[in-house]
Amino acid sequence: MTLKKNIAIVLVLLIISACSASKNDGMVRVSGVIKNPIPQGEIILEKFEVGQVVPVKTVNADTDGNFEIETEVTEPGFYRINVYGQQFEILVLDKEDITITADGQGGQMIEAKGSEDLKHLAQVQDFMEEYSYVVRDFNERYSKAQQSGDNLKMEELVEEGTALEAGKVKKLKAMAWKMNKSIVPLMVTDYFPDKSQEYQFLDSLGQKLQKELPNSSQVEMFVGNLAYFKPAVQMGDVAPEISLPTPDGKVINLSDLRGKYVLLDFWAGWCGPCRKENPNVVAMYNKYNKDGFEVFGVSLDRTRDKWVDAIAQDGLIWPSHVSDLKYFQSAAAMTYKVNAIPFALLLDPEGRVIGKNLRGKALQNKLASIFE
Repeated sequence: MTLKKNIAIVLVLLIISACSASKNDGMVRVSGVIKNPIPQGEIILEKFEVGQVVPVKTVNADTDGNFEIETEVTEPGFYRINVYGQQFEILVLDKEDITITADGQGGQMIEAKGSEDLKHLAQVQDFMEEYSYVVRDFNERYSKAQQSGDNLKMEELVEEGTALEAGKVKKLKAMAWKMNKSIVPLMVTDYFPDKSQEYQFLDSLGQKLQKELPNSSQVEMFVGNLAYFKPAVQMGDVAPEISLPTPDGKVINLSDLRGKYVLLDFWAGWCGPCRKENPNVVAMYNKYNKDGFEVFGVSLDRTRDKWVDAIAQDGLIWPSHVSDLKYFQSAAAMTYKVNAIPFALLLDPEGRVIGKNLRGKALQNKLASIFE
């Protein structure tokens, strides 16, 4: 599947939260030439709507491969040109006419020109294509380390992979912010791996688009849907209370640990990444507990046996272990909007959030900056 097909799929799924912009009554022309045309082959202009791709107009190129589609565009939106059901190109239609060049035999990718939005789209596509090669190389190196049992190398690569993703998001955010008066930034955000982690940027982007495209119902819909990604707790907030039972059935509270630096750790015995991080948390607990560092572990296990066995196997020696054994329906998970684990917050002695999802060296460095 090509990159552009992948982008098309992403747009279908995410169009609810990222589509059109300001009002614009008028006709837009999409025209071009198909080299090596197939007689009576169909060229279809399609529009992305909520959860589906809807045909707008279908034409056949003439014997020289020339075609023209004219359609009314009342609000800029995402479209695609479909050549013979084999090649696809994402378009943004607004006020400017678009020119298409394609090869009817599939010898070349489709080229689309004519608007600033298309330049924005090309920038995103080019960057993501380059990034795909970086990811492919990374996966090959990780696979080799895994096959050879080189755990140290695998740990190094995990950190490298985290840095790669962070760099990708940083680049995409910079791209999106510079695309003024355009709906393309909404598509860019579909490449964020965790939108809740980028809520502040998304909120700022939404406000920017509201000023640039004040009459857009679609921008308003994007902004309205941001509430779904808003974290329950943001940096500087006091962490909400958690009152749950320990394995022995005694109810304890997160607030019981006020006066300490606390790692609020959501995990489970069935969660592989959680179990891999546990040795690091244990090492940090042993190193800094005497200085005022505690761990408050919230398990999303379903059974007490699995929970208790994992605590014993991983040597989780801190006393504050709680769970209501309700998986992601746990009262604590719902309060904190936890939909994936591991998930952790670092709290200061007043219970305020001073770190999110610190793992590996990131946790080590943060605690060293506090206690050393």
